[in-house]
This record gives sequence, structure tokens and C-alpha cells, in this order.
Amino acid sequence: MKQKLLVIRFSSIGDILLTAPVICELKEAGHHITFLVKSRFKSTALLLHGIDVVLCWEESSKQILHVGSAGFDRIIDLQGTAQSKRFTKKLGIPTDTFKKPYARRALLIATKDQRYALTPVVDRYAEAAGVALKTKEIKFNIKVQTQWMDRIVIVIGGSKSGKRLVNQQWLEIISSLPQREVVLLGGPDDQKTALEIISTFPECMDATHTSVEEGMAVIQEAKLVISGDTGFMHAAALIGVPLISLWGATHPSLGFGPWPARANQRCIITQASSPQSKHGKVPFYAANPILKLDTKEIQNAIAEILQDRTKL
Repeated sequence: MKQKLLVIRFSSIGDILLTAPVICELKEAGHHITFLVKSRFKSTALLLHGIDVVLCWEESSKQILHVGSAGFDRIIDLQGTAQSKRFTKKLGIPTDTFKKPYARRALLIATKDQRYALTPVVDRYAEAAGVALKTKEIKFNIKVQTQWMDRIVIVIGGSKSGKRLVNQQWLEIISSLPQREVVLLGGPDDQKTALEIISTFPECMDATHTSVEEGMAVIQEAKLVISGDTGFMHAAALIGVPLISLWGATHPSLGFGPWPARANQRCIITQASSPQSKHGKVPFYAANPILKLDTKEIQNAIAEILQDRTKL
């Protein structure tokens, strides 16, 4: 039966993009989908193909409570936090809630034992929503065009230090690439890093001034994306662009690796002990594991993917 759904996922860029496969299945079933998000991530939610309405938590939560069951038949809470649970309880509408694996994740981080590896979060979102994932080719509402076509896109940002390579690592990686094909992607906070790289490799292009949608357009047209554990990494995996993902304080076993797994992807994982944290924060007593990435291994993966691409 077709329903009016309220899907909740407050943040962040990567987590919101990873709801895309579930949104596709819900829309395919004919449901009307309202997506509730924190205001700073509204532009990301608008990129999800199949969303009918995007509401911001700060502006609309009281209105939703006022409308209650008259507005929605069912809630799918993909946030699964105390805040979202309190909110859905007040609404009194049938709710399916994403369950966060706190204990298992803590064991994985504490022991590094892969027996505690988590199921990919996309599959857990699907389980919470009650859908079977059939669609592997994910489309986004990208309406802008990019000037950078068929380039090697390097995502130099990262929300935490354990996800960000230092300049020297990027310089070693870029030294093996044709500079004129390299686009440096990130946010405004990454512009200083981009300019420092460009001072050594002046033919590289700076795209750290772009919006999320503009960055997604660059990703969509890339010949290869090289990225740490970032939202743009998830975008590349979902779209199906050739991808090399780089892992330091976080690890694919936390459930946030590239989804879906494809033949044109490579995961390069630090030689240090990992994972250290869910979000990439490095404990004060530990060395940053991202510094133990083998740049030679990364260069070999780049050569392998680009060579495979020329055979297509």
C-alpha cells in the first residue's frame, strides 16, 4: 500500500547520501517521501532522487508535531539517536527505527578484531526501512554542469585529522600523475591545502570553492576519484566512478566502506592499527594512522585502475 512517509536523517553529507539506495526503493514502491534533515545539510538532501519534500528540523519539527498522524502514515527513523526517538515517540505514528550497533562497534574499535566487523550501513538502513535493495545504479539530482570532465579528482578534505592525508602524502601521490588532469576537491577549509599543493604542482586545478552539488558534478564526470573517508567518496561509490578510498583512523569494517562494492574500486588501508574511532578522531595518546598509508601502494592502485579503464 502506498503511504506518506517521513524519513529522518539529520546529518551528515555522507550519511545522507548513503540513504539514496533506500530512497530509490521506497519511491519505486510508489510512496510519497518527506525527508527531515538539519538545515545545514538541506542542500545535500535535495540531491536525493525520489524525495518529494525536504523539511528542516529547526524550522519544521514543531509543525510536524502539530500535524501528527494527519500528515504521515509511517516514519522511517534512519538517525536512530535519542533525539530522533523522542521526537517520533511524541508523534505516535508507526515507526521503524535504525538500530545503532553501539556495543559491537565499541568492541571492534577496542580489539580491531574483524569478527566484530559491521554490516554495511546501507544494508542496515534497508533493513530498518523494510526494503530489499535491487538498484545498484544510483542517480542524484545534479542540475549543474562542471567544466572539469574526465579528470583525476583528489578529495583533499576530511572531517577529522584521522581521515585527512598531510600535504607531503598528496605531493608524493600527485608526483606520479599528469598534473593538468588533477582536480583538487574539498570545502572552503581545504583551500589553503589546495594552494600549497598547487605551489608545487601549478597545473593542478583548485575546486575547493565548489558547493556540494558542484562537487558531485565533478565526481560524476571523473575518470578516477581518490579520497579518504568522506562524503564525496561515498558519492563516487554510489555513482559508480572508479575509486581509490584511503583509510586511516576509520576502517571499512565500521560499515561505511564504499557501497556497493565494484570491480573499479580499491581500498588502501593504513599499515597502523585501525580502526581507532568511528568518526576519524585520533586519540591524544596515539599517532595518526593516516600517516602510515603506503603511497607506493596508492600509486600502484592508480596505475592499475587507469590501465583497466583504457581497455574498456
